[in-house]
Amino acid sequence: MAFSLGSLRLPWRRSGNEGDPYWDAFINRPPADVLNSIPEIIRRAPQGNVFPTPSELHSPNVMSSHVKELASYLHGKLTGIVDLGKQDPELAQGYPFGIVCAVKAEYDPYTSPGVGGQAALQDGQYVVFILASWIREMGFRATIKVETSREQRERLAVAAGLGTLTSAGRLTVPKYGTKIHIADIIFTDLPMLADG
Repeated sequence: MAFSLGSLRLPWRRSGNEGDPYWDAFINRPPADVLNSIPEIIRRAPQGNVFPTPSELHSPNVMSSHVKELASYLHGKLTGIVDLGKQDPELAQGYPFGIVCAVKAEYDPYTSPGVGGQAALQDGQYVVFILASWIREMGFRATIKVETSREQRERLAVAAGLGTLTSAGRLTVPKYGTKIHIADIIFTDLPMLADG
């Protein structure tokens, strides 16, 4: 409920963050020290060991469902499984499946290097770090491929059925359009049913 006190209207609403130098720096200015960037800290975290005795699993389609439910619980907006046997063997490096997770991105982390602009990158790393750790605890290999390019990630997202590529080569998905960030890909031998 809004009411006014002379020229002051409550609740006070800003039209946006245009022209705010602090907001612009928060989104666009890269940190002076990369150790102030949470994504850099997560990226340097060591991977755990694979549990020596693999867990008994349900069918591959049930495992795919469990992976997607866990990613959703961790706030991954979209998750798909890609069959790496149909991809470039150099990219797959002997892994049969890739898990592609996407998070909502108000600002593109590739063009917004500030702490605020990197929020989607941080959210994506959080999801894939925990998913990969869970898979290793079940006794299966799970490697987070940081060195995959944006183009490779978006092509794998299309192969996993998450969306389509625009004429400019950017991934677009039905609910979020291009305001989406594909996190680092998890390459795994966990038996699953591929999408797409």
